[in-house]
Amino acid sequence: MAMDTLYDYHVWQPHEDEEHDNVTISNSHLLPCDCFLLHLHFRHVLHSNSPQESSHTLLNSSLSSFLIPCDAFFARASTILIAVFSGTGVAQDFLDAAIPDVLSVAADIACNPLNAGRRMLPLAVSVLVVSPHDEREEIGRISRESAQAFKTCPASESSIEALKTVKIDAGRELLIGECRICLDELMSGMEVTRLPCSHVYHRDCIVKWLETSHLCPLCRYALPLS
Repeated sequence: MAMDTLYDYHVWQPHEDEEHDNVTISNSHLLPCDCFLLHLHFRHVLHSNSPQESSHTLLNSSLSSFLIPCDAFFARASTILIAVFSGTGVAQDFLDAAIPDVLSVAADIACNPLNAGRRMLPLAVSVLVVSPHDEREEIGRISRESAQAFKTCPASESSIEALKTVKIDAGRELLIGECRICLDELMSGMEVTRLPCSHVYHRDCIVKWLETSHLCPLCRYALPLS
């Protein structure tokens, strides 16, 4: 992105009535640890300011969600947030400014007495990127460059084949949650595939996912590339 690209961002704890692409976690009380459910709303627009007119062209807009254990988040916040933003193509200067703010709001959320007893803490980040430009013929070029930031790479065949199959053992609990790819329920006694980050999915679901993207759908853990 050009050096004169402008960034505007906001970090907050969303209210229960705020919609985030209908992303929820069933049976959050069964999570093995306290987690942040981080929603990232990213928009990139091109601002064209010509003598004839001033206009904005939307280049990219996305809403992504990440389930991140709180302990891991506070221990490796910079590494995790860089991975979260890796698909957006934002500049390092933006990351240097935004990461401390995200970490500060996350700490306030975790320490807020109103959140006591909650296993899943919602955390929202909105980012607006504005790329100024005067030449309208440049829209196509910038659109292609922005789209490349969202290009995904498949995981290697060997890393997919090495994934372990485990049986869910939840004791007396029959329902432990959902496969976050197909959203079907995961039941105690069911065989699932576990990634190195410990997140589990139906095998067919995660294999199909990894054939397109080498990142875990929940935490963005990166498997080796093909």
